[in-house]
Amino acid sequence: MDAIERYFDFLQAHASATEMIENVLTDDFETGFADGFRWRGADGLAEFLDARSMFFDESHDVLQLTNVTRADEHSIQAQTRLRFFLRRHQQGAATSEEFTGQVWHTWRLRREPSEGRWRIAAQIVDGFAQLNDNAATLFAAPAEGLRT
Repeated sequence: MDAIERYFDFLQAHASATEMIENVLTDDFETGFADGFRWRGADGLAEFLDARSMFFDESHDVLQLTNVTRADEHSIQAQTRLRFFLRRHQQGAATSEEFTGQVWHTWRLRREPSEGRWRIAAQIVDGFAQLNDNAATLFAAPAEGLRT
């Protein structure tokens, strides 16, 4: 759970792709949608972070951690259900927009033998629930990525 919490700390702090790989992600990290678009590696991570850079206020609260399996001594897979809140402000808009809902992820974590610390190798979206209209639009085309 520590690695997942560290991931969200860096994500919410708008850390760079380099900072995230140096501190919490594997070099071959991937994120995206189970049956859709995926961002892979350092370049993919930079594109993912850029696609979501307009969010200036956000939180991710893990509600449930399930199906924790250990493939070997250096890898774990787990699923989470979390509640998210994102806020963005479009230039010229009178108010900001909020994006809320719940999301299920499958995580792959790997412990690097030289460090002894767990790192995130993958964060894959499995599904959504309770999305408000803004979030439904943002995630409406998993094959394309985010509709920002």
